[in-house]
Amino acid sequence: MFRSFIDVSPPPPLLTAGDFVVFGAGHGSPYPALTELGYDVATASVTGAQAIRDGATQSSSNIGHYDFDLGGPLLGKGGRALYDAGDLDLSATEGAANRAAIAAMTRGIVGQGGVPVPCLAGYDEGPLDILQIDAHIDWCDSVGGEKWGYSSTMRRASERGQVRSITQVGMRGVGSARPEEVQVARDWGAQLVTVEVARLIGPTGVAALIPEGGRLIVQIDLDALDPSVCGAVNAPTPGGFAFGEVAGLLRHVIGVRGLAGLSVVELVPGRDLHGLSAIVAARLICNAIGAAVRH
Repeated sequence: MFRSFIDVSPPPPLLTAGDFVVFGAGHGSPYPALTELGYDVATASVTGAQAIRDGATQSSSNIGHYDFDLGGPLLGKGGRALYDAGDLDLSATEGAANRAAIAAMTRGIVGQGGVPVPCLAGYDEGPLDILQIDAHIDWCDSVGGEKWGYSSTMRRASERGQVRSITQVGMRGVGSARPEEVQVARDWGAQLVTVEVARLIGPTGVAALIPEGGRLIVQIDLDALDPSVCGAVNAPTPGGFAFGEVAGLLRHVIGVRGLAGLSVVELVPGRDLHGLSAIVAARLICNAIGAAVRH
């Protein structure tokens, strides 16, 4: 049964500038080899958006309640609204059509001055600055011939003329990147901030790496968090962030840079014991929205 994010309403035909619109995209660009084996991130995460909605309702039960992470209700003193547009009708096999649908939805929200949750595709004007919080850098040029999969997101982002900076926080362990891909990222100018370095420089240091005056897009891959905090992901990796570290980073960076768009990816509901990872994801979204309201 569909239940919206914190029980908010669908968006009206015309948004007010600054309104937030949540929507789910259960499929992206599948990797054919993984699909043939019966497993792909898109398939594993297809119900992730609804799981996060359920987690939001469970953990943030009333949009008007006092939120101690934010020092007041989620939307502050009012003036900005939050809506839930439901899930897009996407396909497990048609990557190009999925990308077009996600871009069209995003473009429609951005075109009215709204803030979509998610995504990068659909932003036609810049400059755009990306903050990716992730255990992996996602700079593969292609995987099995697929150039638009989840391991290539930052590589494709770097090719968009509107994107002027990419700051990536949370890498650790043996990620998906080969040495040459790390070098390509650094040569482009991406700031690669490991968990250890992020803890040393803190949210203020991370914010200082992001240029001023642009539109900030925040992309959260839930495997940035430690598996003890958020274990229902595709690639659990020890040594990740605690919830408070990521929430605090979001509140500070968005507080000083604003928020043009947000995406949260790779929740695997089938691995989520007691729905705790979904609650973590929902609370991160609330922290980001609340910080944007207070920017």
